[in-house]
Amino acid sequence: MALANLDGEILHQIRRPLEYLPDRNTALEHLKVMLSEVTGSALDGRLLRVGIAVGGLVDARRGLVRTLHRAHGWDHFPLQDYFTEQVEVPCIIDNNANAAALAECIYGVGRGERVVLYVGLGRGIGGALVVDGKVYHGVSCTAGEIGHMLVVQEGGPRCSCGGFGHLEAVASAQAIVNRLIGRSVNYPETEAAIRRITDGRAERITAAQVFQLAAEGDELARQGVEEVCTYLGIALANIVHLVNPSMIILGGSVAQAGDLLIGPLRERLQRLCLPAAFQDLRIVQGSLGTDANLVGAVTLALQDL
Repeated sequence: MALANLDGEILHQIRRPLEYLPDRNTALEHLKVMLSEVTGSALDGRLLRVGIAVGGLVDARRGLVRTLHRAHGWDHFPLQDYFTEQVEVPCIIDNNANAAALAECIYGVGRGERVVLYVGLGRGIGGALVVDGKVYHGVSCTAGEIGHMLVVQEGGPRCSCGGFGHLEAVASAQAIVNRLIGRSVNYPETEAAIRRITDGRAERITAAQVFQLAAEGDELARQGVEEVCTYLGIALANIVHLVNPSMIILGGSVAQAGDLLIGPLRERLQRLCLPAAFQDLRIVQGSLGTDANLVGAVTLALQDL
């Protein structure tokens, strides 16, 4: 959570883990405390607007959280109205991928681009399409949910939404890590490599470290990276042919792998896409890094001010 000025400059921020809180009411109480702490740092005491970026299905037009796949009790919750009552100023809510995409297009690497596809590769996978500086939401505000595109034939791994074979189930940070750890049980060399790169804390390995092991020559990690690029390539090639973006921005923790991800993915897309669709396409790592969602929330608040 952060306080920013009208130029989008973050003046004060705090970070607290919320994903392990037991229920919605406890989470809301924590958010109220954080909100009080942040707004209390305002130099002149004036708060103009609040932007909220949510990692789940959001109805941005009605200000509702439709559902959070990894948390219970949030279905159809009016989070926008809740915050409006707390701070007594207008609030704007949207999906975190939409918010991060907008931030990258205004403050980051996507500035000046007409059609941008943003892909957030983290614990889950989200996406957003920005056209002429505006997020495309679709009829029911579910546009961009590329994590739930079907990329594996029937019988693929289960997704957080309950479906099977979705992109998120095979290419998210959690999927990348779980796949390598699961396969390494019968491969002592890979197990040793994981312990080495994590200083003996194998359970803390990150997706970016899996890519690093692949670059160092670990065969299991290399296979895993190849699978990720295959699945991402399928999903992104379909989107490229549909909307013809000039830029694909990769964000989230998986994107921290940088060229270890972007290089193979670019080669895969070049093979899968029509030459005319690929020739002007750039695939880049987001420039806002771990602050993309936070800056995205600020960007939401600053819209039309």
